[in-house]
Amino acid sequence: MIKIRGNIVTPSAICKETIAVSNGRIISIADDKKSEGEFYDFGDAWILPGFIDVHMHGLHEFGMANAKDIIKVAQIEPSYGTTSVLPTAFCLSAEKYCEFGYNAIAARQEKGENAARIPGVHFEGPFINPERKAGMNADYLRPVNLDECRQYLDCLGNMLKIMVISPELAGSVDVIKYLCSHHIVVSLGHSNATDRELEAAQAVGLSHVCHLFNAFERTNLIDGWRWKPGLIDAILASDNLTCEVICDMFHVLPEFIKLAAKLLGPDRFVAITDCMPGTGLNPGEYILPDGRKYTTRDAVARLVPDGTVMGSILTMNKALRNLVEVCGFDIVTASKFTSTNPARVIGYDKIIGSIEVGKMADIAVLDDEFNCICTFIE
Repeated sequence: MIKIRGNIVTPSAICKETIAVSNGRIISIADDKKSEGEFYDFGDAWILPGFIDVHMHGLHEFGMANAKDIIKVAQIEPSYGTTSVLPTAFCLSAEKYCEFGYNAIAARQEKGENAARIPGVHFEGPFINPERKAGMNADYLRPVNLDECRQYLDCLGNMLKIMVISPELAGSVDVIKYLCSHHIVVSLGHSNATDRELEAAQAVGLSHVCHLFNAFERTNLIDGWRWKPGLIDAILASDNLTCEVICDMFHVLPEFIKLAAKLLGPDRFVAITDCMPGTGLNPGEYILPDGRKYTTRDAVARLVPDGTVMGSILTMNKALRNLVEVCGFDIVTASKFTSTNPARVIGYDKIIGSIEVGKMADIAVLDDEFNCICTFIE
């Protein structure tokens, strides 16, 4: 038996108690100071559910190019308190998407017990509106293709957890319906969709939003003064969509993070990093798999030479710190954003995502500056 004591962040409160763990699962949370077995007393440190990052592209010097690199990412992630990740691929050829999925499957099997879980993979594309490509390579954007989606499921099955689509593209409704019927989370992203196109997509199962506020249609004014409702307004007005938000305070300003959280409520806001290789290292220049260069010298990943923003250099413990210290959320709510809600999105909330009796003991221990001082996986 293992016992872990500190300021425990449960789904409803903070308590100074002890978590008892047996066979990888939490068997009790009680005011137990007995030190039999392996006893870890972390004093006033925060004891949180391990972070779950459902949208990330790399860490340190490692990207997603092969199984070896994905394993390295999974092994490094616990040093930031992250216990589960969805490796995420930008737009690729169909062949390369399947290869990426195979590499993730191999990494999940070979990563070892001290690495973060890999519940599946996240495809950011390839059916993306070229007008909202942001840092995507336009050479890999293509029309919606149902047969291509069938190929992905034939290759990867339930390893594919999330797929991003621009629902205004022709044929998207049939693809969304097909993916949802196979329990794939379909995510709206890089989009110019109208409110009616969003409604049509939701009607056949679209349930998630890729990095809210980033790479979306911008709301304009009518006649120079009247507010014209746009896609972001329609998303925030929905009662059902879960929304990813990059919480580095650069991609989305704190004011908009607080607005989104207020409208989405405590259960539909999903903190992500969208982090790139170079995250966790000194600022420098890096190369994408397609040969394009980007820099992390501006506290964010930008393409060279045009400065197009690619992603972040954020880790999940810093996302939590930003939510608490910059945006003013209490740590119980912020923990839902970084752990509980992402677990629910990928269908893992019955086993991980919160500190509760019966769940797997995936636990992050942070000091009062939100540095990770210890991580437990099961």
